[in-house]
Amino acid sequence: MSRPRPLRRTQAEERDKPSGDDFAEFWAGRARTPETRARIRRLSRIDNISMGIMLTGMGLFVLMILVSIVLGIWFWIAGTSRSDVFLWGFGTALGVLLVGAVPEALVSSRLHAAQFADGDTTLGVIDAVTPVEVPQGSDGDSYPWFTLTVSAELPQQVVLRRSVDWWSNDGECRVGRPIRFRHNTLDPHDLHDVRFDGWPDETGGGRE
Repeated sequence: MSRPRPLRRTQAEERDKPSGDDFAEFWAGRARTPETRARIRRLSRIDNISMGIMLTGMGLFVLMILVSIVLGIWFWIAGTSRSDVFLWGFGTALGVLLVGAVPEALVSSRLHAAQFADGDTTLGVIDAVTPVEVPQGSDGDSYPWFTLTVSAELPQQVVLRRSVDWWSNDGECRVGRPIRFRHNTLDPHDLHDVRFDGWPDETGGGRE
C-alpha cells in the first residue's frame, strides 16, 4: 500500500518564517494570514535596505564636505582647478541618496498598509483635538499638526481608544466627527494600534 504524498506548502507558507527584524516580527505577529506576514517581512526588509542606502548617501555627503575642504586647499596651493572632482563626488553622493530614497518612499506607505491588512475596521468619533506645535517651514509658514483622540464603542461594553496623527488646515478635525479606522487588537488602551481609513460622513466614504 503506497504512502500518501505530503501536502505541498504554498509559497506564502514557505516565506512565513521568522526573521531577525524585531520590528517586522512585531507586526507579523499581529497579522492573521501567512500571506500578510510574508508581505510585512518582505516590505520591512526592503525598507531597511533602502534606509541603509539613504544613510550611506548622507554619510557620503558629509564626507565630501570634508574632502572638498582638503582638496580645495590642495588645489589652491598647486594652482590648479579641478571642479570636475567636486561634481563627481557630490553627484555620486546624491545618486546613492536617491537610490535609497525613492524605494523607501514607495515602500513605507505599503508597509504601513500591510501592517493593518488583516485588521478590523471600526467606526468611532473624535473626542478631542490637540494641536501640536511644529517648526515653521522654510517659507515662514507653520503647518498645523493635530493629535486626534478617538474612541469607539464595541459590543460587550468595550471602548477602544486610539490616537491618530493628522495634518489639516481646512477644518476636517473637529470634536464629534465620525472617523473610520483599522486596528489589529481589541486592547482598549493600545493608542497606536490604528490606521486612518476614512471619513464616513464624506461622499464615497472618504477613504484614504
